[in-house]
Amino acid sequence: MPSWDFPRSPVGARLLLVRTGVERGLTVDQCLAGTGLSERDLDEAERIEASQELRTGRNLVRRLGDLPGLGVQAGAGYTLGTVGVWGFALLTSPTWGDAVEVGVRYFRLTTAFVRPELRRDTGRTLLLLHDGELPTDVRNLLVERDLAATAALVTLLIPELPDLTMDTTLTEAGVAALATVLPGVEIRGGQPENLVALPDSVLATPLPQADETTWDTCKRQCQALLEATTRLTGVAARVRAALLAHPERNVTMDEIAADLHHDIRTLRRRLADDGTSFRAIKADVHRTLALEMLGTVGLTVAQVSQRLGYSDPAAFSHAFTRWTGSPPRDFRR
Repeated sequence: MPSWDFPRSPVGARLLLVRTGVERGLTVDQCLAGTGLSERDLDEAERIEASQELRTGRNLVRRLGDLPGLGVQAGAGYTLGTVGVWGFALLTSPTWGDAVEVGVRYFRLTTAFVRPELRRDTGRTLLLLHDGELPTDVRNLLVERDLAATAALVTLLIPELPDLTMDTTLTEAGVAALATVLPGVEIRGGQPENLVALPDSVLATPLPQADETTWDTCKRQCQALLEATTRLTGVAARVRAALLAHPERNVTMDEIAADLHHDIRTLRRRLADDGTSFRAIKADVHRTLALEMLGTVGLTVAQVSQRLGYSDPAAFSHAFTRWTGSPPRDFRR
């Protein structure tokens, strides 16, 4: 499954893509064609599927064309209120660096389609926004939308933009549209990936509305929401329970299939029917246990690595960084 395929708030479809379509002369029915959603659903549903939001984007592109600036128009309407407790976790973070790390860690609470990843570089941090999993027909629209939404949230966090640079995969016309919501920021189009370069001096900058008590509360709420939206049932839940029973062993899919009296192809198909995979469940189990061992129990990186059956601490650190966007030593500190 692509990383963007998770249940999400209808805000992306309701307030942004549909509103953008209506402002461009489309009807709500035209924007929602083929989604299985009604206008009332967008007002009342707690969650919609990513594929339904994706279809609204495809409706816009099919009827209006792949217009540069269409995604920027959709993304510029984001506010902290539209992204719920995730937005307030950003707002109350002690520093820019804390806000970026929390934003990446709880990416699945947003309506984004580009996948964020943090990489450390000499004297700076790179925030990569991967678009390789997006369908080509709506890639420009969704990249524009998510970059513009990021820009809208950044300007709410701090009134004056810091010294940063941005590379994007967009065309010159798309860059020109994006520049309207990021005045003064150096943006380069036609690049192989989307990334924002943040100097260490920026990451250490305190945020004006920092409140560590509220921040801690928001992070706990984010974690609870994330766990609630990814709770597994059926065969997937049985696989998760089997992995939790022996976290120190490198339990294979063949072993789990035998325990559940399935052949491996049947198990793979049953997990796909539940919307997941053995690899995804195993990664989630390890991530959950690692966070608990590092944050609550206070074990060292080496101890957690051993208890989760990794060949060495470096292998565990690499996996942890992939799950959360930051290395375990930073989380433990």
